[in-house]
Amino acid sequence: MTNGILRFNTNAPVEVSLRWDDGKRVEGRYGEQILYTLEGDQVMYVPPVVAQKIRDLGIRARETFEICKAEFREENKRWIEWRVRRLEQPRHPVSLGNGSEAAACELNGQAQHDRNGSTHQNQRPLDLKASSDGTLLPVPVTGAGITAMELAMSGAAEVAQRVESRARIRNYSLQFTSEDIRAIGLTMFIQAMRERGVTWDQR
Repeated sequence: MTNGILRFNTNAPVEVSLRWDDGKRVEGRYGEQILYTLEGDQVMYVPPVVAQKIRDLGIRARETFEICKAEFREENKRWIEWRVRRLEQPRHPVSLGNGSEAAACELNGQAQHDRNGSTHQNQRPLDLKASSDGTLLPVPVTGAGITAMELAMSGAAEVAQRVESRARIRNYSLQFTSEDIRAIGLTMFIQAMRERGVTWDQR
């Protein structure tokens, strides 16, 4: 028993997930088709070219992907092109925006290394926690690390202000957001830790 046949409307992408890796070849009124059983007990009939694209992409059962029956027109000609696209991996639920997420990840891996790459065994890695708005922030710290963070964020704000002022003089429209300043500050902080061997002292 199934919950029906999935119908594809032209130029309307549909997200699907296969119940099993392979489909079954069947003969229909449109010629040879591949029958797939989907999660949720629906089935879909697609031409062999779609099955080939699914195999080429290495899509497996229970992996959500997208199929689009794209229609093209040129003068009096009209044709269908089937497109299959693997969906991107879901992002981490907490995001810093403007590249800051990558910077935060690097903080976790690099916070304990000095400029020569050695590790201080008596200190813990930098811990991050999510604030109410989803922003990743370090837990309260003491020592030289907090001074470096303050200098980096203050420097980022000052750099952004100077650049905006120069842009206004030249009649350019430029305005940094808080996300931009945070990303700049994190980048400066990471660089300072690499070059100066700044370490976190968490108690």
